[in-house]
Amino acid sequence: MPFDIRVVTTRDFLRASRTGELDLEASRKLLADIVRDCGQNVHHHVLIDWRQTNESPLTISDLFEVVADLEGAGLQPGHKVASLHRTEDELNLGRYFETFAVAHGFAFRSFTDPSTALDWLEE
Repeated sequence: MPFDIRVVTTRDFLRASRTGELDLEASRKLLADIVRDCGQNVHHHVLIDWRQTNESPLTISDLFEVVADLEGAGLQPGHKVASLHRTEDELNLGRYFETFAVAHGFAFRSFTDPSTALDWLEE
């Protein structure tokens, strides 16, 4: 069955305040809007690429809130979300994101290898 993969980079949704700090509220809204667009088609999967960031701007509690936003944005059981990270250390934070998402019933996995992430999305 055909499907689409939407690649989302941090430039697509992370926003900073005038002081240069993460604007979590604006960033969460933008990511939820992207997911909402994908949520209208059950054959549309999402790859969130965090590799452009020097370090994760999100805390563990931020990730928990983002997962709640994904649920409210219409992410459904047929959707898959892959989270792509540069290093194993960053992958560990991605695993928290994964744990929260799976607990909400989402098909969500974290990766450091882009090919492996795409293979999982295509399964």
